[in-house]
Amino acid sequence: GSGDGNRLAPPHIDPIAAIAWYPTRYDARKLFGVSNEGFRTFASGEDRKVAVMAVFGGKDTLPGSTPEDAALLKECLEEDPRVKDCMVKIFPGQGHAFAHANIGMEGGASVGDDESDRWIGEDYGSQLAEPSIGDSGDAEVACLLSTAWMETYTRVFLPTVGTPVRYDVNDRWATLEMDGEAGKSQKQIRTELDEAIFGHEDVDVNLRRMSQSRSPLSEEVGAGSEAFDEIEDEREGIRRQILEKYDIKEDDDEETFDRKFERARADGALDGLMLEAYMDDSGDAYW
Repeated sequence: GSGDGNRLAPPHIDPIAAIAWYPTRYDARKLFGVSNEGFRTFASGEDRKVAVMAVFGGKDTLPGSTPEDAALLKECLEEDPRVKDCMVKIFPGQGHAFAHANIGMEGGASVGDDESDRWIGEDYGSQLAEPSIGDSGDAEVACLLSTAWMETYTRVFLPTVGTPVRYDVNDRWATLEMDGEAGKSQKQIRTELDEAIFGHEDVDVNLRRMSQSRSPLSEEVGAGSEAFDEIEDEREGIRRQILEKYDIKEDDDEETFDRKFERARADGALDGLMLEAYMDDSGDAYW
């Protein structure tokens, strides 16, 4: 900052995934929804797409963090075309800062201790708000869900595909209130994790079905070369034309996407995207 008290604005970022724990001081309708006042594109000019997760406590009374606020935020996220996926969860019986309360503490703490007092203050919504502290495993679950969310939606290599969480077929993750996992003790949660790890079985990979030679595109022109970039630019142009012509959108459910994709395939619109295929004895191809 400068001597006159002016401070530089924080650097611009283009998030592809975000998580909010019991948020306060925000206007959901200005941030999200069909009438939002936020950015429509990334700095690169591409349409903005972000996956948003939020965690709330069922007994939270701070403005912005109440169950009613959670319902409004979920509604706004679901109708916002920039949000490619969202998950809003309310943990029943929990108050504000429940997932932070025991971080770094062995055996928990009681309200009034120096360690717990640091979560009570203006920066956390109110000077009078007291976090919910105890042996609940809800904090553990909130951390695990948040980690899984970021790992799912921040991958650049082999990005996530499939049905978005908000279209979960059995509604377990699409519903607002947390299911039976909420309310378990931390010991129960960790026991279940240990059992899942112990019982995990690796999937056998059939290495015979891997391509026996490299892509001719890489061999002939080489990744990073001008010729390679030209081919990739051409393919990207074709891809955008297909998306526009067949109205294929990222928020299409699986059935809708499959129907549109099949139309494009039947019309031969995908032919320009295909590279030479490597065939094995089964007739399946590697691209």
